[in-house]
Amino acid sequence: MNAIKEAHYNLGIAYLEAGQYNRAIPEFEAAIKLDVNFIEGHCALCRAYLEQGELEKASSAVTTALELDATHQPTLLLHGTITEAYHDKGKTYLDGGRYTEAVTAFQQAITLDADLGDNPQKSPLEKTHIHAHLGAAYIGMKAYQNAIDALQNAIALDPDLVDAHYNLGRAYIEQGHSDKAIPHLERAIAISPNLKSAHYNLARAHRASGNLEAATHAVTETLRIDPSYQPAHELANTIKQAHYNRGITYLNDERYSEAVTAFQSAITLDPDFTAAHYNLGLTFLKMESYPRAVDALQKTITLDPTYVAAHHSLALAYLGQQELGKARDTARNGLAVDPNYQPLISFLAAVDPSFTASPQETETAAPPEPEQPIVSPVDVKPKQETHYELGIVYRDAKMYTEAIAEFQKAITVDPNFVAAHTSLGEVYLETGNLKDAENAANAALKIDANSQPARQLLEAIKRARPTSSPAKAPEQTTALDIPNKQRDLERGMIFLNNRQYNQAAAAFKRVIKADPNSVEAHYGLGQAYLGIEAFDDAEAAANEALRRNPKHPPTRELIQLIKFAKNREKNRGKRRTILRYAVILGVIALGIFAGIGFEIIPWPDPMPPIISIAASLEEPSGNDFLDADETGYIRLTISNKGGTARNVELRLEPRERTSFAGLTFIKPTLISELKKKSIETIRIRVTAAKKIQGREQSLQVQLLDMDKIFLATKDFTFKIIPQTPRPEPPRGR
Repeated sequence: MNAIKEAHYNLGIAYLEAGQYNRAIPEFEAAIKLDVNFIEGHCALCRAYLEQGELEKASSAVTTALELDATHQPTLLLHGTITEAYHDKGKTYLDGGRYTEAVTAFQQAITLDADLGDNPQKSPLEKTHIHAHLGAAYIGMKAYQNAIDALQNAIALDPDLVDAHYNLGRAYIEQGHSDKAIPHLERAIAISPNLKSAHYNLARAHRASGNLEAATHAVTETLRIDPSYQPAHELANTIKQAHYNRGITYLNDERYSEAVTAFQSAITLDPDFTAAHYNLGLTFLKMESYPRAVDALQKTITLDPTYVAAHHSLALAYLGQQELGKARDTARNGLAVDPNYQPLISFLAAVDPSFTASPQETETAAPPEPEQPIVSPVDVKPKQETHYELGIVYRDAKMYTEAIAEFQKAITVDPNFVAAHTSLGEVYLETGNLKDAENAANAALKIDANSQPARQLLEAIKRARPTSSPAKAPEQTTALDIPNKQRDLERGMIFLNNRQYNQAAAAFKRVIKADPNSVEAHYGLGQAYLGIEAFDDAEAAANEALRRNPKHPPTRELIQLIKFAKNREKNRGKRRTILRYAVILGVIALGIFAGIGFEIIPWPDPMPPIISIAASLEEPSGNDFLDADETGYIRLTISNKGGTARNVELRLEPRERTSFAGLTFIKPTLISELKKKSIETIRIRVTAAKKIQGREQSLQVQLLDMDKIFLATKDFTFKIIPQTPRPEPPRGR
């Protein structure tokens, strides 16, 4: 029998060496059938299957051989070869994105490897990498817990395996366990400092855990390693916006030091982030850190010379430094940008005796207190006068919180400053705080019993008090809440129209505190946040409005505007990457300018305005109609995708043989400026008469330029519902 077995085996070997594997296999099987413990036969059969690429059959043969002798060297070599073949097969699948097949191959390699137990012949390094690659394949399948298990096995075998730490960090991020991801990503970076993807995912993990400062550092390192890595640019933009939103929140909460840190972090990621520079300057202004405010606001104006609010704030900063000349010049520069910007008109009326306003402006821009002489620009004012004049500017700009703070500072420096007490009382009266107003007026009279402004203030306070019996005093206090809420709502709208977005947000927040269900206040707060580019906060406020009135059309339009603004900000970040090619484009530009100089290439005309109008009806009853004896608003959303348009006339014309009978409109006749690539919102007040007839009201909104040429038109129709007669009671028979 042994001779026959040897004959089959030798013949199989001959076929194997000749490459005739199909003929070799039957010979080895015949030899094994004669002697199942013939280990050389099992090894030879394994070799034949391996040459044919039949890994499963080769695995079965080598496993049987190992059961006969676990120390048989040829068998161990074959075992390692098959394990490596499965590993290579898995890596090929992994590289090709065939993750399921990759997992199967890696698992077969691991199973085969487990057959050796603790045999010293096997390679622990190879086993480590199989587990690491298995984890990567599971990540590709989004089977994150399986990936974590495999990668932890790899790290247990080799604590310094960089791929295992990196992929384990990724898996934890996808599971939402950023705190667990961070140490593994940091370990991967410690082993391989220039591993770009590890820095990027570390930034993701820190951002998800709320550590924006660490996220900023990590994404900055990513871009240092690869400045063209687009995912890092997108993440940096997201982190930048999160810093900015946090800064706005801190600023509104008067947590100024934290606001400074947040805005500076946003600027670190985007040095040209105009809104962040502006709000940084505004924060320094509120902190009375005037030199730093000047630096930030000058940078804002350098980035956007038309940012009129920055001109106003810079003028205030110069005033805080007692540089009255620079304050005046800055204010005048701002008015050159927007001649109708009321805060600057009020500022110049208060601090510049040479400023002459139009009659309309004179009505709104009150002069400084008569008791306080205007100091020459070359004089150095006492500190209390600086605070007082700044308070006057804030008061005239209807920035009442800031005005109160400045008057109080003036009184702290000089408790006998009569005009400061009187002006403080006037602000309290204007904001409805009658008791505080009376205290301030009495304080002024205590210092100067003959102060005519203080006496006039007391008379105004008496007229403002409700005329009711003392027994109803508690009801009087309650009655003040409603007009205060309405006043804050109207004040918020005024701030919005003047683009004083932070003040508008504060006013709307006061309304929401008094009435959390005010749709108009949540909607207005969303508009204010949109104005300061706090997109996440704007979206949250709009969603609060929709939660209270899901059918509120203006809020739905606001959400679309927020999405548009977010995309525009994202695309703005992408466009900045084009600047890297400026040198090449500069060479091309020289040729173009040369062509223009010799009139070979015509100079392009300025881009014309490209304006579109969207219109909707806002009305308090929520039925999408304008009822008789009801006041609503026609809300116009004006988008300009082209060049700037100035002094735009707004007209409303009836359409389709209708008239405006029974309707009263209050609208601006002139829009001073529609900036290029901007969106403006205008609300036209419309009141229906009590006895108006029901009808479909058709009108056309028209925008015309200075030459009376139409820029855009929009046909709009809304329904008017007449008053319903009261039903008569049934008559008795």
